[in-house]
Amino acid sequence: MRKTFAAIALLAGVVSAPLFAAPLTGTGSERLSYKWHLKGGLTWLAKLAFPSSGRGTLETHEANTVHSQLTIQGQEPSSFYLYESVMAPMGTQTLSSRNAYALRDDHRDERVSFDPAKHTAQVQRFTNDGNSSKVKTLESAAPQDVLTSIYYLRQHADEIRTPKKAEIFSGASGYDVIYIPRPATTMNNVRVRPFTIKPVDTDGKIGEVRVWLTDDAQHVPVRIDIDQKYATLKLELEK
Repeated sequence: MRKTFAAIALLAGVVSAPLFAAPLTGTGSERLSYKWHLKGGLTWLAKLAFPSSGRGTLETHEANTVHSQLTIQGQEPSSFYLYESVMAPMGTQTLSSRNAYALRDDHRDERVSFDPAKHTAQVQRFTNDGNSSKVKTLESAAPQDVLTSIYYLRQHADEIRTPKKAEIFSGASGYDVIYIPRPATTMNNVRVRPFTIKPVDTDGKIGEVRVWLTDDAQHVPVRIDIDQKYATLKLELEK
């Protein structure tokens, strides 16, 4: 069961960035609402461990640091998946990340604090079976998790015109990927800029992610697709 939840966990990347970028939210805070569902030939298997549809929110708060939180809610109030990130401005580096889930009596909460100066990542894990804390070696000088990666794409969508190499972090582990910009198109009468985060030789450890951003100054993610072992998680922005 926990492997299925871990499969729903998202990604992050490491890329370079300009020195300055304008806030995306205007007021400093943004709350986007999504409907989500699982789709794929083995969706029924994923449903054994988690609901197949529901509602979700992506909240972003911009200040000296940027705080972003994605919450995926199932049909039952007690079932949810949460991914949280505190990052440096412009999405250049994740300072700390958290992923957690709860389903009936089962729960898991993992928190990672990155310290590139000391080349370490502290991982704290809380589960039904007990708690643990360990320090892992961090080779990246600027680790990014999934929400940092999405925020980075929003900040720099107009600059990424050709494929760009990156390193995606899931928890404290990094994976090589490529950011691939796609031609602008129209989705539900909205002009969008699609991007693909394509894994490179990960042996299926992480799946491909596709993000559609509005073709304007805010670059709002109107749709996010996450390919996983048993199904694809699809989030679509609600108007």
